Amino acid sequence: MKITNILRFHSMRVQLLSGLLIMLGSGQPLAVRAIQGRTVTHQKSQNDFARGVQLQQSGDLEGARQAYEAALKWAPRRVDALSNLGLVFSRMGQYEQAIQLYLKALAIDPQLQLVRYQLAATCFQAQKYEASMEELKKVLLAQAANPQARHLLAICLLKLNRLDEGIAELEQVQVAHPENLAMASTLGSAYITNQQLEKAAVLIEKTFNQPTTAEAYLVRGSYNIAIADYRNAIEELSHAKELNPKLPTVRSQLGYAYWYIGDRGQGRQEFQAELEDNPQDFNANAFLGWLYREDGRLEEAAVLLKRAQQLKPDDSGILLQLAGLAQSRGLKGEALNLLERVVKQKPDCTPAHVLLAQMYFRLKRTTEARREREIIDRLNAEEQSRQPSTHDRQDRYTGISVPPR
Repeated sequence: MKITNILRFHSMRVQLLSGLLIMLGSGQPLAVRAIQGRTVTHQKSQNDFARGVQLQQSGDLEGARQAYEAALKWAPRRVDALSNLGLVFSRMGQYEQAIQLYLKALAIDPQLQLVRYQLAATCFQAQKYEASMEELKKVLLAQAANPQARHLLAICLLKLNRLDEGIAELEQVQVAHPENLAMASTLGSAYITNQQLEKAAVLIEKTFNQPTTAEAYLVRGSYNIAIADYRNAIEELSHAKELNPKLPTVRSQLGYAYWYIGDRGQGRQEFQAELEDNPQDFNANAFLGWLYREDGRLEEAAVLLKRAQQLKPDDSGILLQLAGLAQSRGLKGEALNLLERVVKQKPDCTPAHVLLAQMYFRLKRTTEARREREIIDRLNAEEQSRQPSTHDRQDRYTGISVPPR
C-alpha cells in the first residue's frame, strides 16, 4: 500500500498532541512544584511571589506576570520567580521572553533540570527544534530515565524528519513504560509516518484494541487512512471527535477521509472546523485553499495556500496549487517559475507537466511544450501499466503531494 506524503504531516500533529500537550497540560506552575520550598529572606518578595502563584493557578496570567515581576524587583536572582514568570510568558505565547527568563534562571543554578526541561518545551513551542534537543540532551545526561524528556526529544527528531532516530528513542521509552499511552500514540503515529504499517498494526492491536481516549481513536483512524480504509477511518475519527472535538488534527483527518469517499461537503466543513481551532494545520490550509481556488475564491485561496507554504516551503503539492493560482490571476512568470520548481522536485508529477505544456504552448515555446507532452505520454503509459488504485489516481489528479485531509 502506497502511503501519500500527507501522513508525514498528520502523524507529526498526532505526535505534537500526544507529546507536548500532555506533558505541559498541568495547571500548576511547574517551577513552583520544584522550587517553591527554597528559603527567601526578603518578605516583600515572598509575598509578591506567593500572590503570583495563586494568580497563576487561578488562570490570571496577566496578574501573575505583574506579581512575579514585583517579586523580582525585590530579589532579582530568585530562580523560582524567574522560572514561573517564564512559564507565564510561555502560556501567553510570548516564547522569546520565556526563553530568556529560563536562561537567566539556569545561569544562576544550572542544576535545575525541571527548568531546563521547561526551556526545551518552550523552544519546541517556538519551533526551535534543534535548540530544544540541545536542552533535552542535557536533561537526559542528568536524568537518563526521564521519560518526558526522551519523549519530547523523539518528537523533535520526528519534526526534523529524522524518523528512524525518533522511532528508536520512542521504542526505548515504550519498553521502559509500556503503560504510557501518550508515548504509544506517538510511536504508532511515527510507524505510520515511516510506512512501517506492520509494526503500527501490532502496536495498535496490543495497546489500543479497546480504545477509551480520543487520542487512541485518533491513532486508529490515522492507521485506517494509511491503508485507505476511509469508512473505518471516519468511524474511528468520529469517536475521537465526540470525546474531544478540539483535538488537534482530528477534524482535518476526518475531512480527508470524507473527501476520499466523495463527500466533499462534509470534508469542507471538517477542514473549516479544524482551522477555527488550529489555524496552523497544514492539510486543512492546503485542501481548503485548493477548494477555494476551484470555486473562484482566489483571494481566500491565496491566504490559505501561502500559509500552507510557510509551514512547508518546499512541498511540491502546494507549489503546484500556487502555480495554478498564479495562472488564474494572469501571473504567467510566477506560475512558470513555480511549475519548473515542482517538476524539478517531483519529475513524475503529471499535473505539473500538463500545466507546463499548456504554458509553453501559449508562450510559443514549442520545443519545450513538445518535450512536456512526451513526458506526459510516458507518465500516463506508466500509470496505466501499474493499474493504479482509485486513491493513486485521485492523488495524481489533485497534484497535491501532501493532500489536505
